[in-house]
Amino acid sequence: MTRKIMYYVKQIGLKGIVPLLILVLAGFGAKAIIKTKPVARKKAPVASSPLVNVDVLKSENFQIWTPVMGTVEAAKKITLEPQVAGRVISVSESFIPGGYFEKGAEILRIDPLDYELAVKQQEALVIEAEYSLKVEKGHQRVAGREWKLLKKSSGGTAQEAELALRKPHLLKAQAVVASSKAKLKQARIDLSRTRVRTPFACMVGSKDADVGAHLSLNEPIATLVGTDEFWVMVSVPVDRLDRITIPSASNNFRGSKARIVMGAGKNSVERFGEVLRLLPSLESQGRMARVIISVKDPLNLKGGKSRPLLLGSYVNVYIDSGKLENVIAIPRTAFRDNNTLWIMKEGGVMDIRQVDPLWRDQDYIYLDEGVSAGEKLITTDISTPLQGMNLRENISVGKKVGRNG
Repeated sequence: MTRKIMYYVKQIGLKGIVPLLILVLAGFGAKAIIKTKPVARKKAPVASSPLVNVDVLKSENFQIWTPVMGTVEAAKKITLEPQVAGRVISVSESFIPGGYFEKGAEILRIDPLDYELAVKQQEALVIEAEYSLKVEKGHQRVAGREWKLLKKSSGGTAQEAELALRKPHLLKAQAVVASSKAKLKQARIDLSRTRVRTPFACMVGSKDADVGAHLSLNEPIATLVGTDEFWVMVSVPVDRLDRITIPSASNNFRGSKARIVMGAGKNSVERFGEVLRLLPSLESQGRMARVIISVKDPLNLKGGKSRPLLLGSYVNVYIDSGKLENVIAIPRTAFRDNNTLWIMKEGGVMDIRQVDPLWRDQDYIYLDEGVSAGEKLITTDISTPLQGMNLRENISVGKKVGRNG
């Protein structure tokens, strides 16, 4: 065996043994390093309190508004019809859709010839009736003298006296005069009605007649819309009505002021009005109260600079709902689920507090109880808030919170 080993050694030589020895020594060295490497010690986790932003609450007075949506409608809208029949002989230049008329302005004229003749005929009948009355009064005087002579010689009853004095004849003549004068008055009225005039300041919504048309009674001439006032019909939550002043037949109150905004941004139109009436029924779908808001001179015909308020427009309305005094405004972003707030108490402890809001608007919740001025409101979102958890205040961002800054 020894001879064989020696034989192989001689065959391999020193060049083959050296690499083998290196590999063996490297294996022993790696094993020694692994056994002697330092062991890392596990450290106990250190509890960390969340860093939060807080705002200091303050008590203030606020003007509040009830935001609602509404639609602009006409306060006055009629279908104009002629009161006499006839052919149209002229129309006003303004008698076009969108044309404006003052109250009492002439829109069109019906041929007056027949009505002028009727007036002349009635004037003649009045003259004739008055003549007959004067003649009868002459007969009355003659009959009176004759009755005095007859009464002295033969007497007579009261009925005989009435007939002898021609009293029935006088009454008939007086009635004919009164009737003829009434017919003359009616003829003159009919003549005046050949000039069709506007009953109020208005704009033409639609035109249904023109020169040459023959109009009959109750035939539409035009649709007219009053320009002195428009109405905005709004839907208001029933629980907001207590803070809105609504005029009625039983009071002399002026309605709450309202701000009406049509459109948005630079193209928006802002007008002001006031609450006029509360309708007696709720809307069918949303079960909201329906309120009428009056807007004067909606088309700015009296010299206003803003663009006109257009019929049919869908508008935002803000109704004056009075003032809240000594209340605290909470940003909606800091109002949590289930009507709760996160308050940082002394010592940096969280207090999850439930509150009952007095008023809400788009950006704020208003409280008159449940929190106090000077308390710290947590505005940072926390994934898992717990009652009594420890917190750290971010001093660099602390400020007083309120709608007025």
